[in-house]
Amino acid sequence: MIAINKSRRRLLKIVGIAAVGAVVGKSFVTFKDKDELKKVSWNGTALGSQAEITIYHPNEKEAQKILRKSVGELAGLENLFSLYKDSSQLSLLNKKGYLENPHPEMVNIFNLSKKYSEMTNGAFDVTVQPLWNIYNKSFTDLGKPPSNTQISNALKLVDWKSIKVEKTKISYAIEGMSSTLNGIAQGYITDKIAESLINSGISNTLVQLGEYRGIGDHPEGRPWRLLISNPEHTNSIGEVEFTDAAVATSAGLGTPFDLSGKYHHIFNPESGYNDNEYLQVSVISKTAAEADALATAFLIMNPKKSEALAKNLKVGFEVLNNQRKRIIITKA
Repeated sequence: MIAINKSRRRLLKIVGIAAVGAVVGKSFVTFKDKDELKKVSWNGTALGSQAEITIYHPNEKEAQKILRKSVGELAGLENLFSLYKDSSQLSLLNKKGYLENPHPEMVNIFNLSKKYSEMTNGAFDVTVQPLWNIYNKSFTDLGKPPSNTQISNALKLVDWKSIKVEKTKISYAIEGMSSTLNGIAQGYITDKIAESLINSGISNTLVQLGEYRGIGDHPEGRPWRLLISNPEHTNSIGEVEFTDAAVATSAGLGTPFDLSGKYHHIFNPESGYNDNEYLQVSVISKTAAEADALATAFLIMNPKKSEALAKNLKVGFEVLNNQRKRIIITKA
């Protein structure tokens, strides 16, 4: 399960292109093909990374309105789910052990997290943050992994079933528990922003917020194409095409604790260690949240169980093994 790493940085991008017909307020406006699309962009920081949002629209004022709405939604969701913002609802939950009157999005994402925890038999578990804490401290202070005793003690605080989620309160049943949403929040936010853009009359949209969500197809009339790189991000190992779907990739080497990459941010919630059976897993699914959660879980799960679940959910699933060979398990 992924735990937070403050030093990880990627370029986050959203590109939205107006449909021929768009909803403006409560009216449906039809654009002519000859209308020139205006480009409106925003550059800033989101989810701890450099971010860009670009909207192409015949009406520049409407594009600016959509852009402001997207930026506001992105910031609002980050303020709920972030671990590195002390005032976020997740940070408050972790400090107190409970959160009264949680935002509906907090309720939604925790319920969704519990759904994937149950579906993967605990391979996906947002309560692994105590493992991150001891690994990060041990490598920072001593340059080596924590002791077996430290890991054993941290595992007593890892249990997705001990999260109680209600509309009026989210709480931990065990004192000292803490969660990270970093294994699902990027996908969840990607979906929210993509759906908001569509509701604003934007189609042919590619949202890249750590994970990818493509709405419609590419403006050239072809599927969206994504190059899958290796864990060191030095070169491409393959290409995937997708339309009206999402792609997420998880790799332990994306955030290692040591130079060897043996110790990293994706923990087995049952053992407290890194399994390292696969270098990388990519999932193609209908939503970015599902692809995000499953890509994390499949790095940990038994390969046959992962394959069975992928086929049952009708999601695409491929891995990069230790010999850096790309293996397609199922196709979406």
